Amino acid sequence: MDNIFKFKKFHILQDNSVFKVGTDSVLLGCLANLNEAAAILDIGTGTGILSLMCAQRNPYSQITAIDSEKNAYLLALKNFKNSPFSNNITCIHADLISLNTDKKFDYIICNPPYFKISKKLHQIHPIARHQIKLNYEDLIRMSALLLSEKGKIGYIFPIENEQEVIELTKRYNLFLEKIIYIMGIKNGKIKRVFVELCRNNKKITLKKFVIEEKPRIWSEEYKNLTKDFYL
Repeated sequence: MDNIFKFKKFHILQDNSVFKVGTDSVLLGCLANLNEAAAILDIGTGTGILSLMCAQRNPYSQITAIDSEKNAYLLALKNFKNSPFSNNITCIHADLISLNTDKKFDYIICNPPYFKISKKLHQIHPIARHQIKLNYEDLIRMSALLLSEKGKIGYIFPIENEQEVIELTKRYNLFLEKIIYIMGIKNGKIKRVFVELCRNNKKITLKKFVIEEKPRIWSEEYKNLTKDFYL
């Protein structure tokens, strides 16, 4: 059954066939440095949450949102149309590999597939969380091709995949600009990593970020980060 996730300036219609709004996407949408991003590419837009967050944060940007899954594409179209940011976002039913564009993007954002192909996992999780149509190498290779000269790339992924992603960035001549290690709870294990990439070798900013101070109690840094979005 459809349900709605309400943010301050837009609502997200959700469907069981499309991966729902989660903390990872909210973090990614808040952490990305969009200040100079006139053209943004949202890879695997799903419900459209990242595109909508980008549009709210940078109202001067033009955003291209793509998704290879028809259900996700149609759902994102609805969410964009129902938002105040519909003029800023173009939604395309396409996968990244076959995306037909000569455009270069100032920011490329993606909450990529986490799981290797597995029948058991495929039965439990939507396709958006499986590396069936898009693996890390294809994602990073295509991101490098589509990135403008001074552009940035933002990904969030499980800590277990950190080394693989870092090695691939080197292979495709991208450089780490920022790494944020994300803990679900204070003094807990690092669960996720946010990385921001660019074309030039810079000093890397390293940080740690805590989502919950205690179980079901948001940390102050999480509340401050997300205050423009959560009701």
